Amino acid sequence: MSLCLAFAPRVAGADEDGAPRDPKDAPIAPGVEKRAPYQGRPQVRLDQLVFPEVDGGAALERHFRRTLSQAARKADWGAGSGAKIEYRVTVEALDLRLEDGVLRVRCTALGRLPKGKSARSHIEFGGAPSERPALLRRVLEIVARGVVTRLAALERERRRR
Repeated sequence: MSLCLAFAPRVAGADEDGAPRDPKDAPIAPGVEKRAPYQGRPQVRLDQLVFPEVDGGAALERHFRRTLSQAARKADWGAGSGAKIEYRVTVEALDLRLEDGVLRVRCTALGRLPKGKSARSHIEFGGAPSERPALLRRVLEIVARGVVTRLAALERERRRR
């Protein structure tokens, strides 16, 4: 006696009948908003940067500017290609101290958008004293991404209203 089972494979993105459905109509998880179609990226510009005086400050400031620019390009500002967004950043504190053989770097930055919205990012990070330049760059990268990400969220929220 032989047993033969026949079945039709289910296709991802198909209805119960097996008919394909439009992927745009696929259900979204609860609590997740459906995004508008991609409309390009806005022109985002750093209007002003205030950076403290530190050893190797020019190179650190260039690195910080570059990191801010990269973070701004990757961030979702909630605006299309015709929009222009300007922001300002002030590095309020960039302190180094040697504590029990560990170099501790503390950095605080404040970012501002027009119309009074602002975001502050703060971090204290430790590492080997022999790796001072790499540690400073790492801390500045983290702070830059934090400030820009929060500013982008504030701008998205403002444009949604």
